[in-house]
Amino acid sequence: MSYEYTLKKRQAIKAVEDASRAALSSAALLVLGDAILRSPVDTGNLRSSLTWEIERDAALVGTNVEYAPAVEIGTSRQGAQPYLRPALDNNSAAIERVVSKSIGRYLRGI
Repeated sequence: MSYEYTLKKRQAIKAVEDASRAALSSAALLVLGDAILRSPVDTGNLRSSLTWEIERDAALVGTNVEYAPAVEIGTSRQGAQPYLRPALDNNSAAIERVVSKSIGRYLRGI
């Protein structure tokens, strides 16, 4: 009895971890795609540098381009051209649906 319980518990934990990773990946790809479409283009460097990764329990979408924050929030010399925040805000409902579906799909297998 105890062995069976431990096995089911491990399966449940793995299923939740897999579902979480899948949901975060799907959400990140939604935001990334929209951010790419919204990013201003001069040389194309900013747009081509956008990427995503999963770190712990978070999906990170962004870039390592030094001037990216200045583009997103603006400076005293340049107006803001937001592309990341609107990509997240405009996809919040889709992200909720993707997360629900991913978690539901994985948990049905337990």
